[in-house]
Amino acid sequence: MPSNVVFQTGANYAEGAAILSPLIQEIANQSEAQVGLESQAEKFGFVMGDALTPKGEITAMVGPEPLREIDEDGIAPLLSLMQGFTKSYAMKTYAIKHKVTKVFLEWLKKGAHMQGVDSSVATELQSFKEAIDRMVKGSKLTLNELVTRTFTEGFSVTAAFGPWAASPDGVALFSASHVIKKTGGVYSNLISAGSFLTATTLETAIQSYKTGIYTPNGYRIKAPEIFDLIVPRALETAARKILNSGGDQAGVYAGTGSNANLLNVFSFEGSKVRLTVLDMIGEVGMDGSIIGGANADKMWFLMNKEYALDYKSFRIFRLWDNEITMFKNDETDSLFTKISCHFGVEHFNPECVMGFAGA
Repeated sequence: MPSNVVFQTGANYAEGAAILSPLIQEIANQSEAQVGLESQAEKFGFVMGDALTPKGEITAMVGPEPLREIDEDGIAPLLSLMQGFTKSYAMKTYAIKHKVTKVFLEWLKKGAHMQGVDSSVATELQSFKEAIDRMVKGSKLTLNELVTRTFTEGFSVTAAFGPWAASPDGVALFSASHVIKKTGGVYSNLISAGSFLTATTLETAIQSYKTGIYTPNGYRIKAPEIFDLIVPRALETAARKILNSGGDQAGVYAGTGSNANLLNVFSFEGSKVRLTVLDMIGEVGMDGSIIGGANADKMWFLMNKEYALDYKSFRIFRLWDNEITMFKNDETDSLFTKISCHFGVEHFNPECVMGFAGA
């Protein structure tokens, strides 16, 4: 146990909570700095949404249309404004608690500091600190999982809200039947079955995105300055070989074939690729299942992050975050520390991403 950790002495506290609360806040703040969840969520195109009602609705107006030619004395047609698809969101409460024993509480009330205390007290303090730290990190882990499942669970609809929910047009996030609002036509953002990650399948996906993905007003979507290739850790090495780069962006040369100077298509304007590794694909989730299922290690995704960020395609709705409270069990005199948060994640613009289910 570090010798420089000392409790304040010389003050009388009526309740153990008055002593514990400052310690909890300090530990929680340090964990926030270490985990850095917000930057991770943003890395995958998530932004914070405005949680204004328990079950709000998100919609948008369909984009502009061309002007019409008229005669010299002709009457200009009215601008046709069309509302896009509407989708609701919902939030849930997540919580966990930790118990502090009466023995430890009494030592705190007496202002015992770290040096020279009984080993059982030092052990209890260490357990307490680690438990608080784990609870804060567990909160981040929960949100990390839901962010990840937005992609891995996006091939079917099994719930009304969250990663398992339908897109605003009524089909799964990754589907061959996405509806173009203005024309009633359909498009697919599914990467074809059997398209395991190779240079060929990646190039095909980029071309399919540029020519086959549409905005709600029926126009093909503008290609981003750089595409984001999102892969599980299991495909990281393979992806770097394809991009011929040790960094996150493709190298100038392809690194394949007999021509050492063969240029890499993934460094071309209009086809540039940036690599993002989504570590939680393939991990064990909060319900004990594998995030992404049996094919998790073979999944991959192609994202237009510029579009996703501009139109807030992936959103985190939060009512409160990491609220730490304490309560006492009068029968045992034990003190419980509870951490809770209330949030949800949703997806709104399927045209920003393509996905391969891993089979």
